Amino acid sequence: MDPIALTIGQKFEIEKLSRDIDQLNDVDKLQTIAKELLVAWKSQQAASAWIIRQQKGL
Repeated sequence: MDPIALTIGQKFEIEKLSRDIDQLNDVDKLQTIAKELLVAWKSQQAASAWIIRQQKGL
């Protein structure tokens, strides 16, 4: 199994949230969600970089 593969639970959660997003017609709400996703994505990148640095002893 690929160590970064999504679990079945994560796949179901993605599908549920995708359907919720598809139902939105409020542009302000969609912009808020997009900004939250951007922060989460960049936070994940920072966390991954930190872990790599820790493993390399930097």
